[in-house]
Amino acid sequence: MGKRASSKAGKKAAVAGAGANDRKERRDETEAQKVERLQATLAFVKAAHADAMLYLDMEEEDVEEEYRRAGRLHTYDQDNEWKKRLARVAKLYPPPKHIMEEISEYTKYLEEDEDDFRIGLCQLIEVKSDFEKSF
Repeated sequence: MGKRASSKAGKKAAVAGAGANDRKERRDETEAQKVERLQATLAFVKAAHADAMLYLDMEEEDVEEEYRRAGRLHTYDQDNEWKKRLARVAKLYPPPKHIMEEISEYTKYLEEDEDDFRIGLCQLIEVKSDFEKSF
């Protein structure tokens, strides 16, 4: 039990230290930096809310059709869709770093999809170059 108590104490100290650093950074920022940070947060939250409402209004068939039109139906995963959507919004409207730290986990799902897509593009580029060489 002593080991568990010390790990809890260590976690509390780490969290308290991280919060102190965040507060110190915020104290050191200028008024213009604060406004910029708050505007970025607001833009991200509005975009995330709008995307969530759009997704809630869609039927499952609509989402699958969206993926089908993009040629990405094989990457559709209903369990990870919320995470992917939030990561896409974060790419378009970068949130402040304290929010991005939580969302950065979700970007791995997008990166996996993009890696699959890049492989497909590389194959097309090779085919195109072979085609051009034949003339």
